Amino acid sequence: MYCYARYTHEFLELRDPIDFERRIFIKRQAAEALARNLSRTAVGKDQIALGTATDPYQPAERKFGLTRSMLEVFAQLGGMNLSITTKSALIVRDLDLLTAINQHSKISVNFSLITLNRKLQRMLEPRAPRPSLRLGAIRQLTAAGIRCNVLMMPMIPGITDHVDAIEQVIRAARQAGATEVWWRSLFLKPAAARRFIPFAQENFPGSAARINDYYGRHVYAPASYDEYLREIFDRLRRKYGFALRREAELAAPAVAGTAASISQGSFNFGIVGARSGT
Repeated sequence: MYCYARYTHEFLELRDPIDFERRIFIKRQAAEALARNLSRTAVGKDQIALGTATDPYQPAERKFGLTRSMLEVFAQLGGMNLSITTKSALIVRDLDLLTAINQHSKISVNFSLITLNRKLQRMLEPRAPRPSLRLGAIRQLTAAGIRCNVLMMPMIPGITDHVDAIEQVIRAARQAGATEVWWRSLFLKPAAARRFIPFAQENFPGSAARINDYYGRHVYAPASYDEYLREIFDRLRRKYGFALRREAELAAPAVAGTAASISQGSFNFGIVGARSGT
C-alpha cells in the first residue's frame, strides 16, 4: 500500500494504482546481465544491495528463480559487500548459496518487519508472509552464521508507531538473533500517496487526518515526529542491547516506503512489481 517504488510503473505509463500490484515485470536474463556488469565493473568496497525497491523474494521468485540465479553469480566471486532486503521467509531456500557467499564476502540480510499484529500486517502488507515466518527465517539464517537485521520501516503515524507495538517487534528481533534494528518514518512519494492516503481514510479513520496533515502536501513526516520516534527507539534498543547508531550514519538499505537507499553500487536487476514475498 505504501511502497515508494510505485512511481516506477508511471515510467511505463501505468498510472492505475492497481497496475503496480497486478502487473509484474520479469527481467529473465538478470543473472547474465549481472555477471557481465561485475566482470567489467570494479565494485571495490561499495555495497551491492538487492531489494531496495521491490522484494527479491516476492511470489514470482518461486517460479522464475531470478534471485537464486543472481546469488549463484555472487557465490563464484569474493570480496564483496552484499545486502539483501526482504519480507519473505523464502530466502531460507537459498541458505546454501548465502553460506557459500558468506565464506568469501560480507553478506547481511535485512528483514522488513513493522508489526507483530497479524491482522494489521495483513491490511498493510496483504501478500506478505506473517511476522512469525520472518522471525523464523532470522533464526535459521543466524544459526548458519548469516548476519540479519530488522528494518522497522516504515513507521506509520498512528498505525504502527505505538510504543508497546514497537517494543514487541524489538523484543522479538532480539530473541530471534538479529544484530541490529533500524527504523525510519513513512516516506510517501505522490504515486504512493494517491494509493495510501485514501486507504488510510477508509481503514484507519482515527489516524487519517494526521496522515493527511503530514503527507497531503509533503513527502516526509515533520522533523518533530522523527525526533519523537528517535527517543522511543533509542530507549528500547538500549533496553534490548542493540546499537544506538543513528540511521543516517549507516549504510542502511531503503525498503518500500522509506527514503532512498544510502547504499552504493546497486544493480537494477530482477523482478519489478509490488507483490511481497511469501
